[in-house]
Amino acid sequence: MQIDIIEETGDHVSASKFPPDGDYSDLRENPQDIARMPLAREYLPLRNFLAALNGPDTIFATSDVATKSDSPAAVSGGAAAYEFASQVGIVFTTPTLNWERRHYAELCAALKELLERDASDAMRGALKISPCEFTAEKRSGFCLEVLLIAEGTSAQQAELRWGLGLARAQQALLFSSRVLKQQVGE
Repeated sequence: MQIDIIEETGDHVSASKFPPDGDYSDLRENPQDIARMPLAREYLPLRNFLAALNGPDTIFATSDVATKSDSPAAVSGGAAAYEFASQVGIVFTTPTLNWERRHYAELCAALKELLERDASDAMRGALKISPCEFTAEKRSGFCLEVLLIAEGTSAQQAELRWGLGLARAQQALLFSSRVLKQQVGE
């Protein structure tokens, strides 16, 4: 799996917000809300991912979630004709970790190393570190967006590969969470 790390910087970059505007539910405090999310109801791998990442044993919380399926006409190049993708926003539950970019850079380096052990050419991803406004704390910091894209010769195959890739990303994030918790003494 090819993983790119993207660091958004500069004045032209608009900051994300945490919690995001709109219909946001804190899935750590309200795990039952995962079952009410249309995307989580439709895609079991995403439901499992959100439940695991927002669980009490992790150092993460999720924010925005999106999925996208592209048909043959929208996919350019390569032998695969279909793509299925997801994007999930992630922040640390220990607020002070969100203030410094280096915590996200270290997390991305660890995730890249773990995820690139998978030799699949049908998956690729991006880990994007972005500026983020934490409205409850009235502070600026950073957040991470995890983008996964799977390719397949059919829509079903692309979605299946995406689900497997999302499970790998979940394992890598949970492993990284345990390491970070030990480092910060939680």
